[in-house]
Amino acid sequence: MSDVIKMTQDEMNDRVARFADQKGNDQLMITQSIPGFQRDIYSIIGKGVSEDAGTQPGIVDSEGFNVAYVGAAPDNGSAMHTHNEEVEVFIPITGQWAIYWNEDDDMEEVVLGPMDCISVPAKVMRSFKNVGDTYGHLLVIIGGTENTTVSRPQGVIDAAEAAGLVLDKDGKMVAAE
Repeated sequence: MSDVIKMTQDEMNDRVARFADQKGNDQLMITQSIPGFQRDIYSIIGKGVSEDAGTQPGIVDSEGFNVAYVGAAPDNGSAMHTHNEEVEVFIPITGQWAIYWNEDDDMEEVVLGPMDCISVPAKVMRSFKNVGDTYGHLLVIIGGTENTTVSRPQGVIDAAEAAGLVLDKDGKMVAAE
């Protein structure tokens, strides 16, 4: 048992993120300025997918995965996007959430309620939306340890630019010119 480690209370406290202390970011992604995609994203473990250079997660050390909470009013959620290497898991905490995959005429969906779960593989185009009638929360888990980027259809990129935001060469959000 030589590989077992001990941790002090202070060391473990650095690995606790109390929800009451977290601040939702309503502009973590360029798409959050587009009508229908407004949401609060709480970076709980790791930076996950963040286009905001100032993202400060509750727990910095992600150790192979990232955890975020998403809060959104009805008819709001995420625009279509894909992760090139990471699996993304969605688990509604409250409300009803539609998870969509594929695009255009090939789009599919499943509606999930509290504690249901879906795992979307890498390279699959996906989005989600609160389809309930009240503000809801969704738990999102993304594989990987780095602050990764997503790919989006050109129409989503154009809509974000029309709403005033683009990405710089480093993949961080800046005002459109």
